[in-house]
Amino acid sequence: MYKDIVQHISSCINCRKNKPSRRKPDGHLQSIEPSRGVWERLAMDYVGPVPESKSGNKYFLVITDLFSKFVVTKPVPDNTSITAARFLLYDVFMIYGVPLEIIADNGSHFTSALYESLIKLV
Repeated sequence: MYKDIVQHISSCINCRKNKPSRRKPDGHLQSIEPSRGVWERLAMDYVGPVPESKSGNKYFLVITDLFSKFVVTKPVPDNTSITAARFLLYDVFMIYGVPLEIIADNGSHFTSALYESLIKLV
């Protein structure tokens, strides 16, 4: 009987169209005001995982200036908050300076206490 029910549901077009979604609904998109100058507003995210490199890197950290489209990227071994914080401190802030705003998604690597503390310090 179970097989009959499963077969009926999988072949029933109305059942497929009207079944409840088990997926979390997508968040609402918010517009981003255009930047008025270089290094004012940056966007940051992880890319990956990609095939592991010889040096053990599986991800890329990418930061883009939304005004000039200048990109800073670095291969990294993981996608943790400590890696993101080190990248910002040593590869972005110490070389290019501190921007007015950094936009990132709500990934745990960008919402952790460590990352938040670094942002407050600078």
